[in-house]
Amino acid sequence: MLWDVCDDEIKLLINSETKAIRDIKKLPCHTQAVERCVKLVTEASTKVCGHEVRDGDIKSALLLRLVMPDLSQKSDFKPVHIDKKQQK
Repeated sequence: MLWDVCDDEIKLLINSETKAIRDIKKLPCHTQAVERCVKLVTEASTKVCGHEVRDGDIKSALLLRLVMPDLSQKSDFKPVHIDKKQQK
């Protein structure tokens, strides 16, 4: 969330008593998207070690979500009809 803020600016914000980080940058907070990202980063952190490998795991998970269909609703599933005569 702070990838575009340089380290020196973050250090100034930490040491500053007057300026809060929320005044510098509008950060999303307590949204479903943020909770999904936190879950994704947590899962990646438990699977792999290292920043680059973790980022690669997160990117591949996001790419997989784009490629794979989402079957989350009952209407997404197609019923399978089995003929009782063929079953015997």
